[in-house]
Amino acid sequence: MYVYDRRAMPRASGIVSFVLVLAVADARADAPYTPPDFLSVTPPLPVALDGPTVWRLDLAEALRIAVRQNLDVVLERKTVEISRLGIDVARGAFEPTIAGGFGHDDTRSPPATSQAGSADEILTDVNDSWRLAIGQQLPTGTRLELDFTNGRSQSSGGTAVQPLNYRSTLAFTVIQPLFRGFSPDLAIPRVEVLRATIASAREREQLAVAVASIVERAESAYWGVMLALYRYDLALRSHKAADEQMALTRRQITAGTLPPSDLIGAESTLAQRSLELVQAEEGIHQASDVLRAVLNLPRGEWSRPILPVDVPRFQPGTASAEDALDIAIKHRPELAQLDLDLKTAVLATRKAENDKLPQIDLGLTGTLFGQDKVYSGTLSQLSSTDARGWSVLLNLSWTPLQRSTSATAEITRIQHQQTVIRREQLVQTVWFEVREGVRNQLGAERRLKAAAKFRGLAEKTLEIEQRKFLNGTSQNIVVAQRQDELARARLAELDALLAHTRASTTLARATGRLLADRHIELEVGK
Repeated sequence: MYVYDRRAMPRASGIVSFVLVLAVADARADAPYTPPDFLSVTPPLPVALDGPTVWRLDLAEALRIAVRQNLDVVLERKTVEISRLGIDVARGAFEPTIAGGFGHDDTRSPPATSQAGSADEILTDVNDSWRLAIGQQLPTGTRLELDFTNGRSQSSGGTAVQPLNYRSTLAFTVIQPLFRGFSPDLAIPRVEVLRATIASAREREQLAVAVASIVERAESAYWGVMLALYRYDLALRSHKAADEQMALTRRQITAGTLPPSDLIGAESTLAQRSLELVQAEEGIHQASDVLRAVLNLPRGEWSRPILPVDVPRFQPGTASAEDALDIAIKHRPELAQLDLDLKTAVLATRKAENDKLPQIDLGLTGTLFGQDKVYSGTLSQLSSTDARGWSVLLNLSWTPLQRSTSATAEITRIQHQQTVIRREQLVQTVWFEVREGVRNQLGAERRLKAAAKFRGLAEKTLEIEQRKFLNGTSQNIVVAQRQDELARARLAELDALLAHTRASTTLARATGRLLADRHIELEVGK
């Protein structure tokens, strides 16, 4: 005879509370965590998605694709390439420059003096000139110039050296700044090259920041698909259990041990499990699209089902917050960027202080001359060095009040102080991040152990309840409750395991070791 016991529900609630208390208390033990069977293998795809086109994707390949194809990384690589080319632009100031020119002048005019000709005479002057000059700025600030000037004059005037005359001049000039624009370590003459080099290194660190962010997002999306598949697998298990329970209820109703009204409860539970199964399948589609977006897959591949083949692994955390901070200070690209900013600020301060000095340039020029009625004779005289000259020059330029240069120097000192403060702020932020990362990792580990204990006890509780149901001392509704508890316990363990995996990834990024741990090298082109 079937008897409904109204005390069953309070007893059920009491058992659940007792199970949770035992699980949390036992999770504090030092027993190592071992994933259950359902978390140790890759969950299956729904039958509607499974087929020959399934993409079996491991985590390493997903990260490689994300790093190679994600548009954020692609854009940052272009920026790195631009900054690298900026070094060549800055070095262009030290490239040799070539200048040349040609001029022609044809004049017919009366003489200006009696020595040139008589008053009623028309004199003809035809002049051609051509010039070739080579200049070179050295990294020492020295300016080198070689100027080769030629002239051809044909005149009917009486003051002309000869009717047809060629004249050539070869001059070599060296100009060296002594104060402004010069420093013994050559940093000031090369300041633009140094700035471009630092900027290029900074952009490379920014690439590391972008890649680390994408790697973290790709891992999160990858585990998101895995979570959706596990949820579907658990929903499928629950649906199968509900179906078996309904079949068992039918048999017991047929045997007369249960009233026919109990079939409604079993059917209701099965309908709920069917709804959960449909929702879980929709979650797979949504999570897969998130992963496809991070990987920047072509549109034609978005209909291809993705099956992650790597299951989450549990690795207990060992680093303290202090150790994690030491690692982060050595490896965080954001801190490396600010260290480069400090170098830029120091360089700007030095340049501003150098600009306060007077501009004193020392120059030396040597000149060779050649002249003849034929051009070959001109060049011959030029090469003989018989006609020569030299000169020394000293140029001085100074702004004695120094209002602008002093203000600029003070601005650069303040900017340097701001950079120091920003670095201290970033260290404080990193300290918060690593502390939070270590805490989240340890907390996830504790929750995982508690969830595992809860799941184990929920499995035993369901097994006991099912035996009681077979003996006629329990009800369908209680068995369904135990099934719900087991499903929640399994989901809690799954969520805790993936939360621990994500926390470990976040901590690796906070310490700056994510790319190295994933064996990812930055590729920045040529």
